[in-house]
Amino acid sequence: MTTTAKILVVLNLLLGVLFLGFSAASFNARLGLQSRITTLEKEKKTADDKAAVEQQQNNKLTNDASTLTNNFNLLKKQNEEEKKQAANQIQNLGDEASNYRKQADVTTQRIKQVADEMTQRKEEIDQARKQNQDLVSKNVQASNELSKSRDEIQELKNQVERLNDKLRIAEDKHRKLLNYLTIVKFNLPSPEELDNPVSELTPPPAVEGVVSEVRDGGKIMEITLGENDGMRPGHRLVLWRPGKYLGEVQVIYTTPDKAVIRPVEAPLTAPPAKGDRVGSSTMLNRG
Repeated sequence: MTTTAKILVVLNLLLGVLFLGFSAASFNARLGLQSRITTLEKEKKTADDKAAVEQQQNNKLTNDASTLTNNFNLLKKQNEEEKKQAANQIQNLGDEASNYRKQADVTTQRIKQVADEMTQRKEEIDQARKQNQDLVSKNVQASNELSKSRDEIQELKNQVERLNDKLRIAEDKHRKLLNYLTIVKFNLPSPEELDNPVSELTPPPAVEGVVSEVRDGGKIMEITLGENDGMRPGHRLVLWRPGKYLGEVQVIYTTPDKAVIRPVEAPLTAPPAKGDRVGSSTMLNRG
């Protein structure tokens, strides 16, 4: 074998070794690159997942920020409304305070006026108390005078009773006189003469009647005695009620069954009333 051929064989062997070394190096590099690519793909996927999570968080934060912004705007609007309402309330409270201040001034003035009135009333009460004390003293004096008057009235009643007794005796004498005149056949007045008004001194018949009507506050009274009972205008009668002498009355008008009477000048001891009795003497009926 020639030298050239040997050199070519050696070169082929070197080239084969180099090719094998380059193939091994290339295979190793390819394996490393594939491993790096796999690692990078895993890292990329991890980064993509992380980015997706961060994007979700970012979206959530954006939504939260939007919600917070809306809430802030709403709260800001509510705050402005509340500020306006508070300002209106403050204004209203100020107006009310001014009105209350005016009312307090009026009330203070009224209290002062009432205090002055109370002072005046107190003075009037003190004066009234003093007058009351004077009235009490006068009342005691009046009571004493009343007791004295009662004693005098009792004495007058006793005098009236004595006068009634004398009147009864006079009536008995008058009745006896009439009987005597009848016995001696004395001429009695004619009916025409009896129709004429009689003198106030002419004694009335011994009859008793009842007050049937009271007029004009007791100034005029109507009784159940009339012309048929012998009543004539001018007759004076006694007015009383059981146990009480009222006074003397005079006949001013007559009809057959009733008559009209009025008090004599002296006032009655009590106002007349229906049912009071009238006659020539209180001794006619004591019932």
